[in-house]
Amino acid sequence: MTRMLPWSFVYWAFLLFSCLSPSLAGQEADEATLKRYSLQAEEALARKDVDAAVIPLEKLARLTPNNPEVFANLGAVYYTQGRYAQAADAFQRALHLNPKLPNGLLMLAICDAKLGHFREALPTLESAFRHPPGVEMGRTIGLTLAVVYTSLDQPTKALEVIEALLNRFPNDPEVLYRASRLHGDRALQTMRRLVEVAPDSSWKHLSYAEVLETQKRYDLAIIEYRKVIRADPEMPGVHYELGRTLLLKSPDREEARDEALKEFQQDLALDPRNSAAEYEIGEICRRRGQLELAIDHLSRAVDIDPETEEAQIALARTLMQLHKPDKALPHLHDAIRLNPKNAVSHFLLAGAYKSLGDATDYQNEMVLFQKYHLRRYTDKPAGGDEEPSVLGDTESTKQTLDSEPPPQP
Repeated sequence: MTRMLPWSFVYWAFLLFSCLSPSLAGQEADEATLKRYSLQAEEALARKDVDAAVIPLEKLARLTPNNPEVFANLGAVYYTQGRYAQAADAFQRALHLNPKLPNGLLMLAICDAKLGHFREALPTLESAFRHPPGVEMGRTIGLTLAVVYTSLDQPTKALEVIEALLNRFPNDPEVLYRASRLHGDRALQTMRRLVEVAPDSSWKHLSYAEVLETQKRYDLAIIEYRKVIRADPEMPGVHYELGRTLLLKSPDREEARDEALKEFQQDLALDPRNSAAEYEIGEICRRRGQLELAIDHLSRAVDIDPETEEAQIALARTLMQLHKPDKALPHLHDAIRLNPKNAVSHFLLAGAYKSLGDATDYQNEMVLFQKYHLRRYTDKPAGGDEEPSVLGDTESTKQTLDSEPPPQP
């Protein structure tokens, strides 16, 4: 089945039926016949029936072989049907009849790109992307140009185009998908090059560790992280990554927490301003009931990076465990500012308001807690699909509801 392209593209391209009839006069067929075919094509396109528009347009092309607009319109319709070779022929004919036909060269270049004639398409697409004739076509030109650069083995230029598209269309699903594919392909090529030129380097082991971690093969990732540390004990961040992987492998084992704690402390010795390491140490202390020690580390984590949601929540809940709900409030407000839909923050804030005797705000927060707590289940994708992990992006320990029951009214 022929894949139809976006309908808005048809109207952008040429579709000049409102002015076709006058220009058809004086051609090889009688004017009444030409107007009838023109009207049929117009009506078919008004119904968004591209297939039905093709027949009258083809008849018009045979009857008016010197009318560039007819061939341009026919080329646009062929293009939307994915008939790129026929579309290119129609545009070439239109340009032969009128070399100054608006957007004729651009449409021919797009068809050339679809047909694999990348070098022929490149100059026109580059110029059009810098000065697109419209928003929708700027998107089409950019996506096409990225493919052309990739096919011509110019990945840097392809990435530049896709970044420009992300700025222009930050929420466009196809642009986001194409960007992720392009960046992913480039990352894979770069990693292969790394393995080729430096097979025994710490950087190769680090890249392997990150990949294994995203695959949840924690045992193997730990081995690779330790190889990195043996090769370069002072590489920034590696001790932290190892500590997080140890916790991911055995989140409930005290021995794993002991090992992870040593790695986090080692990372802080190398980088005293690593707020993530401070947070992890503070969280281990909190879970062990070492509340004052937890306060010290969590406070430093928040001081270094106030935008760390998990640290704000952990500090607040530790203060509440120390019966200081008034001091917990600003940290919970900051956490909610950072992520208004986190049920844990609203749950804890409800508890703080209850301790302070504020029944109204307690009830409001409990409503929000129930709303976002339930949404975790109602918004879960069918089949239990999870979002893909991001390479090299180890998340910090998440704050959860643990075993604490919701506060009672």
